[in-house]
Amino acid sequence: MNHKSVFVIALLLLLTLPLTVAGQDKKDSGKVTITGCLNKGADANHFTIKDDKTGKESTVTGDAAKLTPHANNHNVTITGTMTKEKDKEVVKAEDIKMNSVCK
Repeated sequence: MNHKSVFVIALLLLLTLPLTVAGQDKKDSGKVTITGCLNKGADANHFTIKDDKTGKESTVTGDAAKLTPHANNHNVTITGTMTKEKDKEVVKAEDIKMNSVCK
């Protein structure tokens, strides 16, 4: 190999390595999507959702004006981020979509 080839290969590695690392950060960003019946929680700013697939119940926070109309009667899909609140995992809702009325 000549010096130009080695330089080009090294340059390509230097340019693609940050892109690879950035792609991994996005994949592990903590985004979650949960579908289930939304219910009121302990107070006006907390809700619960029971995942239709796993049966796991999660606490949900977020814009109460968007979440409250769906509490206690709507099956929804919530997209958000997992966070910690007083050492408990909480879903911070960023988007909510109504699917149907809960049975």
